[in-house]
Formats: sequence, C-alpha cells, structure tokens
Amino acid sequence: MKRPSIRKRLLVWTMAVTSIVLLVTGVLLYNYFKRTFYGQYDKLLNEAATVAMIEVEVEDSKVHHEWKESLEEQSWTNDETFIQVWDFNSRETVKSKALGQFDLQANYGEVGERVFYNITLPNGETGRAVGILMLPRLENEGGNDGFIVSDHPQIFVWAESLEELESVLSHACWTFVGGGLFILALLWGAISVIIGFSARPVLNVMNEIINREGSEIGSELSIPNSLPSEIAGLAKRFNGLLLKIDEFRQKDRDFFLNIAHEIRTPLAGVHAINEQALRKPREQEDYRRRFEEAFAETRALNTLVTRLMRFGQIRRSENVLELETVDCHALLQRVWLAFQQRAYERSIGIQWQLCEDAHISTDIGLLKVIVSNLIENAINYATEESIVHIKTSCHDNSVSISIENSITHLDLEDGEESKFFESFYRADKARDQEGNHAGLGLSFSLEIAKALGGDISVSHPDSDSLIFEIVIPNRTIAQ
Repeated sequence: MKRPSIRKRLLVWTMAVTSIVLLVTGVLLYNYFKRTFYGQYDKLLNEAATVAMIEVEVEDSKVHHEWKESLEEQSWTNDETFIQVWDFNSRETVKSKALGQFDLQANYGEVGERVFYNITLPNGETGRAVGILMLPRLENEGGNDGFIVSDHPQIFVWAESLEELESVLSHACWTFVGGGLFILALLWGAISVIIGFSARPVLNVMNEIINREGSEIGSELSIPNSLPSEIAGLAKRFNGLLLKIDEFRQKDRDFFLNIAHEIRTPLAGVHAINEQALRKPREQEDYRRRFEEAFAETRALNTLVTRLMRFGQIRRSENVLELETVDCHALLQRVWLAFQQRAYERSIGIQWQLCEDAHISTDIGLLKVIVSNLIENAINYATEESIVHIKTSCHDNSVSISIENSITHLDLEDGEESKFFESFYRADKARDQEGNHAGLGLSFSLEIAKALGGDISVSHPDSDSLIFEIVIPNRTIAQ
C-alpha cells in the first residue's frame, strides 16, 4: 500500500480550502453587488413612477391621465415606456402605446406603498416593475363637485426592461469568475512554491536517511538551519538514537572481542600445559600437577561461559520472577561463609552493621548472584589485612545493602565509577589480581538488579575506599 505524502496532502487540502473560500467569497460579493444594482434600479424606477403618478389628475369630476398625452407628444419615448393604470373599482384600464394589447401584471400593497417585482414585457424580455395603489390628484374643487378622491383609487404600474441591468450583472459575473480563477491560479502557484520550498529540507533529510549505507547508520544527520523547528527537534532526537546505535554497535564489537580474548587466555593456558606434558615423558606426580593446572584453567573457562550464558538470559528473559520472602541478613552471612576461606588467605576481616528487620519479597536466586559478586569482588580487591564493612538499611518498601572495602592504587577520573558496570571493564590494578575475573560480574549484577526493580551504585569517597550499594524493593508491596 502506497504511503500518503504530507506534501501532496498539504497541496490538495490547501488548494481545496482556498478554492472553496474564493468561491463562497465570490458568490457573496456578486450577490451583494446584484442587490446593490437592483436597489439603485428600483430607486430610479420609483422616481420615474412618482413623476408620472402626478399626472393622474381629476378633471371635470373624472380621472384624467395626462401622462399618456405627454408620452404621445414625445413619440421617441412612447415605444419604450410601459405604463398601465387600472381603476380599482371598475377595472377600467389605461396603458401606454408600447403595451398594445398586452397587460402588465398588477401587484400592489397599501395606498402609497411601493411594491417592486420582475415581470415579462410584451417583447418577451424580463422587466422590472413598481406597483402602487394611489389616489388621483385633485388640484381644485372647481368643476369637480361631488367627486370624492378616496372613492376612486387607481393601481399604477410602471415597468422597464432589465436588459441593460442584466448585461451589466452578466459582465460583473464573468469578471468575478475570471478574476477568481486568475487569483486562484496565483494562489495555487504560490502555495506550491511555498510548500515545495518548506518541504525541501525535510525531503533532503529523508533522502539522506534512505540513501545511507550500513556503515553510515551511526553517523549524525546534517540538520540545516532551514529545517523547520518541528522537524529539527525530531531530527536531533533521531541523531541521538543514531549515536546510541553506534555506541551499542561499538559495545557489541568490543563485547565479542573481549569474549574472544577472555576465552583465548584459559584456552592458551590449557594448550601450553598439554603441550609441555606431551613434549617428553614425565613422572606421575608431574602429570598430576599439570592435569590439576589444566583442570583449574578449564574450570575458570567453564565459569566464564556460564556467566556469559546467564548474562544473556537475564537480558532476554521474559519469565516471571520467582518471588519469596527473603531474610537478607541470613543470605549475606551464608554468602560470606562461602568466601571465608578466601578472606582468611588474604587476612581480610568483616564488620557488620545490620538493621532490625531485612525481610523482603524478591527472587532469592538472583539476589544471591548480586551479593556473591559484590562480596567476592570486595574480598579479592581489598587491601590485604583490611576490613570489609557490610551495612544494611531497612525501609518501608526496600532494603539497602552497602559493601565497603579498602583499596590502594586506584586512580579514577571524574565519572569513571560508572564504567565499573560496563561489560569487561576492569580497573588496571584489578587486572593484576589473582584469579579469573572477566569483568562481567558487576555488569551482570546490574542487569539482575534492574530485573528485580532495584539498582546498584558505586562511590569512591576517598583514594583508599570503594563502596557499592544495592537497593532491592519489596516486590509484593510494590505491586
């Protein structure tokens, strides 16, 4: 299915809306001018009819139509003037010569009221008429004895052709149509140019994204100053995502390189031991010693592979945690006992500072992995003949565990503490310690803590101490 184009939508809808607005505006303006022209025409028609009505007079006790005589004297107007007068009571009628046998339509209102309407003229053209119910004019009562004006109302109708007015209106209509189409064409052209110009930076960014090769995915997009602010913000966020993608890709490359390096080291040790053992015949005790060395190397390699597998499982696990009530103090003491021999070999002591009740609901297996990693690190990296301090703080919905050990020759730059939780990261001095330490323990522990809904932080308050703090929530209360 073809995706809709924002540019085309803007063009279509903007043009449609402007066309409708211009059409409605044109119709309203045309109707306004039409009403104005008709109003002016009716005004002139009324003035002409008023002048002619004066010539409906009373003479010798009869209604006399002097206007008809005036028309006959001015023969050049006789064929163009349409007047008809009816006696309201007798229905006798008097009309101008131009009407011939044709009768006008008589519309009227109250006495003196003007009624304007369209009619059909004898020649078939459309005309405009004014109908007035009037009383004949009585100049003097001499010779008109007994004539009561109110008893002889007359219906006076004056009509004129609308041909000239219709021609003007038709010309005005076509002027509006032509002008509207011209303005509409200009608007459409201007809208197309404006939308095209405004959309060009967006299209450039889009084409840059589409045309990128795989090696360019992580590099930033160019954000020109002409890019609209709404899209610029999105592009900046997209750049941030690209940088993160590049960072993740670099971490993945480093991850696999470090895995290869860490696995190669014990494998090389096993290979060297076997090579030396096979080079010449040896005593049984020598073989035994070398097999023990090879076994230690393979056990270290197995530990590394197991940690890598669990590391991946934690990252991708969608399983529900197995929650149970855990006594954190009892768990800490069991873990310490497991490493007590190693602590004894390095003359490391322990000092406890525990809160009253450290029972929480969590996954005991995962929590044990975190505690084991941190206590093992504290014992392995602590200064010999020093004390490891383990402190707990009990809160309403969580338990905090702080593990502090003394350490020497650890030079950290500002903010470098956060690198402790990167996969395979180890401080330089830590690499010189005995044992197999792949740099996965803290990264693995942080992943587990996040899965439990908690967190791990590290601080280096002075050059001689290092503190790790775990915060584990009570999942039952939290849910």
